[in-house]
Amino acid sequence: MTEFNSWPDSLQIAFFLAPFVIGAVGLGVHYHLAGSRHFEALCSAFKNSPGLIEDLRYWTTISIRTRAMIVAGVTLGAVCPTLVVRRGWLNEDDCRNCPIHLKRRLQISFWSTAVAGIWIMAGWALIEFGKL
Repeated sequence: MTEFNSWPDSLQIAFFLAPFVIGAVGLGVHYHLAGSRHFEALCSAFKNSPGLIEDLRYWTTISIRTRAMIVAGVTLGAVCPTLVVRRGWLNEDDCRNCPIHLKRRLQISFWSTAVAGIWIMAGWALIEFGKL
C-alpha cells in the first residue's frame, strides 16, 4: 500500500474533509427535522411510544437543542425498530406507521453521521499506525 504522504495534496485534503462534509449533512438533516414543522409530525407519529412521552415530559420543546435530543431518541426507531421495540422505548405500531418521508430523513441523518464517525476513526487509526 502506498504511503499517505505520497498522495497528491488535493486527494489528502479530500480524504480529510469528506467525513466532515458527510457528518455536516447528517447533522443538518437532524436539526432540520428538529426545527421545522416535521417535528410536530414526528411527535404525532410516535404519540403512543413510552420513550417519546417520557422525553417530551423531561425535555421541553422550547429550544432547538432539546428538540434535537427528542429527535435523536426517535431516530433509532427508523433505523433499527426491533431493538427499540424490544427495549420498550417505542411502540411497534408507531414504528411501522411512521410516515415514509420522516423515516427516510431519520435514516439519512443517522447513517450520514455514523459513516462520518467511522471514517474519521478509521482514517486516524490507519494514519497513526502507518498503514495508510
